[in-house]
Amino acid sequence: MGEDGKSDERHVVVVYTDAGGGHRAAAEALREILVSAGGFRVTLVNAYQEVLPGLDLFRRWTARDVEETYNELVLRRGHTGLLCLGFYLLAVLNVRLLGGPGRRAFRALWERSRPDLVLSVLPVINHLMIDSLAGYQGGRVPFAVLMTDWAELSRDVWFPRGRDYDAICGTERSWRQLARILPEGRRFRMAGLLLRPAFLDRPEIDVAAARREAGLDPDRPVACMLYGGYGSWRMLELAEALRDDPPDVQMIFLCGRNETLAEALSAAELPYPSLVLGFTREVHRYMAMSDLFIGKNGPLSVSEALTFGLPLLVDSHRVMPQERAVLHWIRRAGAGATFATPRHFARALRRLLAGSLAPTEEAAAQGRNAAARQIPEILRRILGRSGN
Repeated sequence: MGEDGKSDERHVVVVYTDAGGGHRAAAEALREILVSAGGFRVTLVNAYQEVLPGLDLFRRWTARDVEETYNELVLRRGHTGLLCLGFYLLAVLNVRLLGGPGRRAFRALWERSRPDLVLSVLPVINHLMIDSLAGYQGGRVPFAVLMTDWAELSRDVWFPRGRDYDAICGTERSWRQLARILPEGRRFRMAGLLLRPAFLDRPEIDVAAARREAGLDPDRPVACMLYGGYGSWRMLELAEALRDDPPDVQMIFLCGRNETLAEALSAAELPYPSLVLGFTREVHRYMAMSDLFIGKNGPLSVSEALTFGLPLLVDSHRVMPQERAVLHWIRRAGAGATFATPRHFARALRRLLAGSLAPTEEAAAQGRNAAARQIPEILRRILGRSGN
């Protein structure tokens, strides 16, 4: 306790969504990092489940809420074309319609939780939270956006214009975008996107021993395939593409929360060594024993793979709009290769396995991630300026 009887810990309310796995991963990483750093108390709040459930048009009009719609139709089934565009248009319409009630719902959250700082790790509704905080505690509680994407997709998706807040990003492109929106002193650059400390402060492992423990040959190359926290049936397509002429590789399939996919891959009787896993918090362990990353252009997965210096083999088919910036960077930086079809995937995999697999200088630089070490001090600076 301080001399005034108040706790020395600053209460940080982190607002996230379960639409996709990256936002929750960032929120949980923040809690782990800040509690370990000391001086912080952290509360995680799912905006759509805990604050806005009664205002969800998807829940009213369909059998699924907004998060379930995105995870099932866009991520698991891979409908990233017109259906994905329709989802985004409905989501934007939903936000426009919930304006006043949404602000009141967030104001009630602040009254209940009494934050010293609100930190958002999700897009689209940040203006509602900023506006609601303006009328709470005389507007003294600061609001910050921590971006989990590679770059801003379009105007006001992550960073609302004409409002008072702080913003934190982890790539060169997003930093340039922020410079046009917020003044110096209100924007902060991390060295990479925020990852769990396990990806940064990791002990050296005996790769051969780790492979043996996982049932893999220690002397053959290993590729780790990951399509985000909810998996994708695209993984089964790619696994089957190697059936007729398997390359000299062992595959680790990380299926996330898609248990049906994991069961299908396990039952596929693939003619090459493979390890199939569902959701795991040990992604860093499996990447550490791998030689190559295969997956979609998710900013979190790509950032995790880069910390291990893994060459990237990423899917350019049906890329989600917010992930196109990642694909553009991979191609420009020479951080790996891309493929659009299962046949193209098989050829690209063989080429990468036959090459040196050495990362380019720019890819290596992006892999020197220090965000987890930087974020506590950034938040202390924001809190210090506000007097909280």
